[in-house]
Amino acid sequence: MIRSVHPYRRGLGNWISFWLAGALLVFLAVFPSSAQTWEAIGPSGGDVRALVADPSHPEFVYLGTTDGHIFGSRDAGSHWSLLGQAGAAGNAIVTAILIDPHDSNTLIASTWTREQYGEGGGVFLSRDSGKTWRDSGLAGHAVRALVEAPSDPDILIAGALDGVFRSRDRGVNWERISPANDPEIRDLDSLSIDPQNPEIIYAGTFHLPWRTLDGGQSWQPIHRGMIDDSDVLSLAIDPTNPQRVFASACSGIYRSDDAGSLWQKIQGIPYSSRRTPVLRMDPSNHAILYAGTTEGLWKSDDGGATWRRISPLDWVINSLAVIPPAEGVETSPEKAFTGRILVGTEQHGVLLSDDGGENFHPSNDGFHHRRVVSLAANPEKPASIAAVLADSADPIVVTADGGRTWSSLSAGLEPANIRRIYSADSGWVVALASGGLAHYDSEKAAWARIGSELGSCGITPVLAGRGNEAGQAKTCREPFATKINDLTFSDNAWFAATDAGLFVSRDRGADWAALPFAPIELPVESVRASRDGTKLRIVSSRAMLFSDDAGKTWDWHDLPLEAGGVLRVEFAGPSTALAVAGTGLYISRDSGWTWRRAQSGLPQVPVSDIFIGPELWLASLASGGLYFSRDQGTTWSRVRRDSSPDGALESSQFPALLVESSSSLVLVGSGTEGLYILDLPRTPAIVSARASSK
Repeated sequence: MIRSVHPYRRGLGNWISFWLAGALLVFLAVFPSSAQTWEAIGPSGGDVRALVADPSHPEFVYLGTTDGHIFGSRDAGSHWSLLGQAGAAGNAIVTAILIDPHDSNTLIASTWTREQYGEGGGVFLSRDSGKTWRDSGLAGHAVRALVEAPSDPDILIAGALDGVFRSRDRGVNWERISPANDPEIRDLDSLSIDPQNPEIIYAGTFHLPWRTLDGGQSWQPIHRGMIDDSDVLSLAIDPTNPQRVFASACSGIYRSDDAGSLWQKIQGIPYSSRRTPVLRMDPSNHAILYAGTTEGLWKSDDGGATWRRISPLDWVINSLAVIPPAEGVETSPEKAFTGRILVGTEQHGVLLSDDGGENFHPSNDGFHHRRVVSLAANPEKPASIAAVLADSADPIVVTADGGRTWSSLSAGLEPANIRRIYSADSGWVVALASGGLAHYDSEKAAWARIGSELGSCGITPVLAGRGNEAGQAKTCREPFATKINDLTFSDNAWFAATDAGLFVSRDRGADWAALPFAPIELPVESVRASRDGTKLRIVSSRAMLFSDDAGKTWDWHDLPLEAGGVLRVEFAGPSTALAVAGTGLYISRDSGWTWRRAQSGLPQVPVSDIFIGPELWLASLASGGLYFSRDQGTTWSRVRRDSSPDGALESSQFPALLVESSSSLVLVGSGTEGLYILDLPRTPAIVSARASSK
């Protein structure tokens, strides 16, 4: 790969150019120079909710996520690519993916969403292997389980929060087969269909299991032997013996040898692990069972009589695919399985085993499903980036090579106690949710709290002649533990916006002193400082205060009433400023005295993040989508991606942005898919972006 380092004024451009130069040179030789190009740089892994292998082509594997995105693999899970999105809802949890046994290009997926005023979801159809999707019924129903009849794949059964539904034409038409408004046959979690008779259906609810023998005309409770109030999370039927049914519940794993009439609890799995979202049988030997639990993967070689854990304790397993051996591969009783096991987890992504579960390793190449909430880049080390991830086993990850490899930097920090990360001249600094700051000590490879708040202890009588004047006030030092909302740096000072006001440190965060800006103490939500520290811009109580003399004097500024108050203010030039408000983005061209709402292409909706460069302004919308301006906010264009597989990202949320100084390359933190490097055109024309693959 060709390497190139451009003399950018700031370090972010250096590492981005170093990493992408070769890929972009090749890409731009093929596509017009105005094309927008994207590069996924990880970190890999994330939350997997659905996982399935194509029975006709076991090397084709699909997974679904918590935002409707569908990923695919053409090598049995070794590598992944983002295909598309099932439905338009960004909070749609994919609960199942079915593959048409007659046409491997046709997929059906079910989703459910938890809306502010109720639940939603539906069933969706793709005829191009997951790239594009359309509604296939049950719109508005929160579908938490979807299965097909083994003896007639055209029959689909869907379990939703409001009952059980059936389609006899593979999703074209649907009918309810459970009583409407039934107090028990609702809140479905799992389904299974008899392998020989599609009229026999098992349904697991939030409260015990049910069965129908006549396609839903009548239902019977089948919970004898189960602990009452068991949430039945999964069901599995032995294909060689339909009388044998397995059920996992919050009270344990059960087996029935008479089609659910009587259940016996299977022993051997500790109580803490008994929430089992998924049960699977080895297709080569049905006596081998796998139980994916909230505390790892368990395996039984004797039909569930005994169990052993074959994974780490901290794996929360949501889905499991057992791929049978390829044709021609011999098996024996001593080694009944020579295929592949794929495990979909809540935080670790996909784990893979080729030896029946004895050993696993991550298999997340191309699967980037991380929610980035904060970004920082080290200007002294151009390839060094840090990211804060939500809902991750490693909440802080860093790369020293522009995203090719990542490592955890979370030792000593609780994930819930991390708000934002910053790059200071002394290294990485984290604002803690509990208040105060932590600094990463690279020599000790650990985080430590920093900062003392300087204040007066009052007048203390002292004797003159001992280095003090009589009646001098002593300086008190207390831990700097106030909640920090924002942090910014000048060449000679750090400034912190906190719930207790504005603070400044002139010794790299060791000592902090209040910097008054009002007669009374007010919280500060946002702070920005010029490089020399003379110009300060803060937001307090939904109003702005500007200082041009390092905080000695302040001027109050307000947005128009319809703005709903300001949330954040940014420098954009000697007399230009941007303000993020509750109703959109506002621009001032006269040092903050008058403001106008940004229009001409930018929707009038809340903005989640902005970044300002000399030639490029970038705004990410809270509702999803990226917009850029090359004429200082006069006109705006949407970053578009109209070619599959990247259309799925066009409406994604991007809560974290960094732009290098030449205003061509952008580091984008996605709300779901990790980090991307985006190269924007230098003309304001709206063009379509195409993905550049690693």
